[in-house]
Amino acid sequence: MTIAVIPGDGIGPEVVDAALAVLPALGVDLDYDVFDWGAERWLASGVGIPDGGIARLAGGYRAVLFGAIGDPRIPDMAHGRAILLGLRTGLDLYVNHRPIVLPTGTIELYRENTQGLYAGVGGTLPEVAVDTCVYTRAAVERFVDYCLPRARRRVTLVHKANAVPNTGRLWQEVFRAAVERYPGLTATEEYADSFCYHLIRDPSRYEVVLTENLFGDIASDVGAALMGGLGLAASANLCPGSGFGLFEPVHGSAPDIAGKGIANPYGAMLSLAMLLAHLGYGAAAATLRRCLRTALDGPHRTPDLGGTATTAQFTAAVLRLLEQPMGER
Repeated sequence: MTIAVIPGDGIGPEVVDAALAVLPALGVDLDYDVFDWGAERWLASGVGIPDGGIARLAGGYRAVLFGAIGDPRIPDMAHGRAILLGLRTGLDLYVNHRPIVLPTGTIELYRENTQGLYAGVGGTLPEVAVDTCVYTRAAVERFVDYCLPRARRRVTLVHKANAVPNTGRLWQEVFRAAVERYPGLTATEEYADSFCYHLIRDPSRYEVVLTENLFGDIASDVGAALMGGLGLAASANLCPGSGFGLFEPVHGSAPDIAGKGIANPYGAMLSLAMLLAHLGYGAAAATLRRCLRTALDGPHRTPDLGGTATTAQFTAAVLRLLEQPMGER
């Protein structure tokens, strides 16, 4: 099996290289092809995803390992929208899964990934700028139908129907109708601002969270802060119908530290673990997760976590753990 790798910009290539460095030690039969889609290509040609790029991914691969996107030479992030949002819409990756792993348990946060305020509907006049939040009932229904079976006891819908009534009511209607099919679930609803407040105060009250595109983007960063930092957060962008997935750390390209060798590769490695589990390598994914947790508890923390370790030193620590017998990890 072969996956596609898109390192992207800034620290993206550094953390992706670190994740790929541990892949051979996991004993999986997995190859990869690297795609140079990022700021350099955009600046040279004005192209984010080349012609036929989406079809090439969909036809030849089942998963992408993605680094990060963003470059100060492109301040309006035009290439980021073209590449990352282009991949999400072009491959119909309508589920964004961003687990929030805490001592109180893991909150499975699911974000609708293709519509809402990220649908690209709007425009600008000299005195007026408009971005329109667009949701179709079909998009909300398929997203909710995917997420609800993943809840065991509690599920929470996060919306803002009090201030954004039209799309908010649509989400409420679809959610309330769907949960009727799951009588064993305790279903609750919260406004987005209230949810972020309670997430910080008492995250133990949440198990599975469903929300729309913008709110999920914001709330997952709040969750990452509770975990210890953006460097620890991973995500999966999924199309349940095709089985295709794009896996990326939640952090950005961090151009201020790019090239310094101090980027935290934990999120990229955890994204690789999610990719492996998605492709059926569950044992290898579990092993990598265990070694990451052990390495994080050791003396090899990167500066974003208050340590002094380099990217290479943290990667070496994970590799040493992977090479140990199971009982010694």
